[in-house]
Amino acid sequence: MSVNLSIKYNLSEIDWNAFAAKEASDGGFLQSWNWGKFQQDLGRKIFRLAVMDSSKLIATALVVKHEMTLGFSYLYCPRGPVIDSNLDKTEITDFIFKAIAKIAKQEQAIFFRLDPPWQSNKELIENKFNFVGDVQPKSTLILDLSLSEEKLLTQMKPKTRYNIKVAQKHEIKIVESDNSPEQFEQFWELLQKTSVRDSIKSHSKEYYRKMLKCQGVSLVFARSGEKNIAANIMINFGRWEIYLHGASDYEYRDKMAPYLLQWQMIQEAKKAGCKYYDFWGAPAKRWPGVTRFKQGFAPNLSLTQYIGAYDFVYKELFYRLYNIVKKVI
Repeated sequence: MSVNLSIKYNLSEIDWNAFAAKEASDGGFLQSWNWGKFQQDLGRKIFRLAVMDSSKLIATALVVKHEMTLGFSYLYCPRGPVIDSNLDKTEITDFIFKAIAKIAKQEQAIFFRLDPPWQSNKELIENKFNFVGDVQPKSTLILDLSLSEEKLLTQMKPKTRYNIKVAQKHEIKIVESDNSPEQFEQFWELLQKTSVRDSIKSHSKEYYRKMLKCQGVSLVFARSGEKNIAANIMINFGRWEIYLHGASDYEYRDKMAPYLLQWQMIQEAKKAGCKYYDFWGAPAKRWPGVTRFKQGFAPNLSLTQYIGAYDFVYKELFYRLYNIVKKVI
């Protein structure tokens, strides 16, 4: 390891975002400055660690503190840390984990959790991390937007192409939200219907309200006449467009609005110069219907697989109690 490694806690927003966008293999939005600000808006304490080798930035880690009962907490690094792709991760992660251990002691953290967008868990196993499943999706469908629109259409399932045409015949219009309270309520109503229908637990209403104030996040509707019948929360960061959340009204399922909504988002991302379109999660066993819908846009494309979430435990007894209570709840 270089003897010149150090942690910088006051890296600028511009430098932070530029590094995350360039080096994160999943686009880096969960490690962006903007996502950190969103976590702060939710009332959570964050730590931005920038690893410097002399004067060169070689890694960043956005770490979020999640409060627990009795004054305890845990630390979470969502889809991070981000490390210079030209460097070996092993020594850098060792350095980062030691820095986070100091924060953990200061913040009374029971454990540290991370779920980096890596294909290998070697560094985590060597550092005695335990696999705990997934927080962010372990598998996802990512479209290459360098392909022509014709190729993107050709690679879809015939039924998906047909459903896009059905929506067009129904004159479904795709419109971005005007950020009014009324349109947020319309989105929330659609989301609640979707949560019940697909057995998907949503975040709190305030969570989405604050997320939609975050830079790079947008709410887009599919509209039939004057009624919004489907919606997407989209995130743009660097050269990635991410379909983070979706909702629709089953009463209008014959109009196939979600298909046209996705296709227009893909087209607009391509026109804006994005390189990738991430459907953000394709868990076939957990949500088969949602996964079938997404894979209809590229059924022969292999899913991108990540290693999942891992914990490093600082307080073994409290960690066991935490897991017991979590199972009961």
